[in-house]
Formats: sequence, structure tokens, C-alpha cells
Amino acid sequence: MLTNFKMMLMMILILITLMMMMLMINMKMKFNLNKSAPFECGFDPFNKSRIPFSLNFYLIAIIFLIFDIEISIILPMIMNFKMSNMINFNILFLMFFMFMIITIFYEWKFGSLNWKI
Repeated sequence: MLTNFKMMLMMILILITLMMMMLMINMKMKFNLNKSAPFECGFDPFNKSRIPFSLNFYLIAIIFLIFDIEISIILPMIMNFKMSNMINFNILFLMFFMFMIITIFYEWKFGSLNWKI
């Protein structure tokens, strides 16, 4: 019980010293207006806020989210590879990859991947 208390006290002391060091380092940094300004997709924050927005940023973000979610679906499928029936697993995996391939060709056909619009 006493050793746990000593370890906890030691950890608290280490955390306090790290926090003090961080504050000391932060105080030495000079304030720079350009570094503290918000950065939004390459737009200048000091101009008008109602400038036309390029839809390419939006389309690429949506495409990224779709394929990122698909990758997060693939990982549990791989982990369950040994526990599932091989025929069902292969059919499910092929259907999933066919959906991904059809999706990428659909986006390619309608120009979502073309940045020269």
C-alpha cells in the first residue's frame, strides 16, 4: 500500500515538472500573428468570407470518407477469417471488393477524381 502511494506521488511530481517545463518553453515563444491565424483549406482568412468555394475539396473529402469507412469494414473481416465459413467469407469479400471497384469507376466516370474542372 505504501509503495503504491510512493509511486503515485512520484508520478505526480514528474507530471508537475513536465507541466512547468512546458509552461517555461511556451513563455519563451514569440507571438506571431500569421502563425496564430486560422488556416482553412488554403483560403486567406483576412479576405472576404463569401468567396466561391471549390467543390473539389468537398468531393475529395466525401470520397476519402467513403473509402475510409470501407477500410474500417475490411479489418474486422480479416480478423474473422479463421472463424467463419470459407465459402461465405469469400462470397462476402468478393461482393465487398466488387462494390469498391464499381464505386471507384463510378467516381472516375463522372469526373469526381478529375481536378481540372
